[in-house]
Amino acid sequence: MEQIQVHPIFDRYCVYNDHYDGELPALGDALGRDCWIEAFLPENIGFARAYRGDGSKNEDWFSFNAKVYAPVSGTILDIQLNPVTNEPGHMNPSPASWIIIDAGDGLKVMLAHIQSPVVAVGDQVSEGQYIAHVGNNGYSRHPHIHIGAYRKDTPVAISFDPQKVGEAARRVDECYWVFGISDEEFKEKYGELE
Repeated sequence: MEQIQVHPIFDRYCVYNDHYDGELPALGDALGRDCWIEAFLPENIGFARAYRGDGSKNEDWFSFNAKVYAPVSGTILDIQLNPVTNEPGHMNPSPASWIIIDAGDGLKVMLAHIQSPVVAVGDQVSEGQYIAHVGNNGYSRHPHIHIGAYRKDTPVAISFDPQKVGEAARRVDECYWVFGISDEEFKEKYGELE
């Protein structure tokens, strides 16, 4: 089974769930990865959470409307937009919004459940370039991004390059990476980092 390492799609701490071999049959879904942002809230020391409050609104979720970055360099091959935004806990069986990047040599990388793309079909993108925002559409119960890859008719497994994840974490404030707020905002609200 082919596996590729890609650039992280968020500039924040995130978690993911891998789709195991055979779980989802469609190219782009098969062997894909669902990714969402979590934050360590100071009031919940030691535990990361995916949302504030009870998570009943998209705006409660740290992922919702967060910037999405290109996992690979290439050409924007396709963009599909679904105008329906799901509420957390509810799915719409219609197709998700997506961007497909042609990375060359037959490799295609799909990012699904996006919203508000800032690129167009035919644009050249570089890995790490801001391309869209996280949405909650299609077959989705909460705001997240599904990333999947395939070469010709064969699914390709994805992992995030740990060195590039480290580079992304160092590019932003430590507090922003972990808590979702700047170092200054953290100090103002909670005092000095220990």
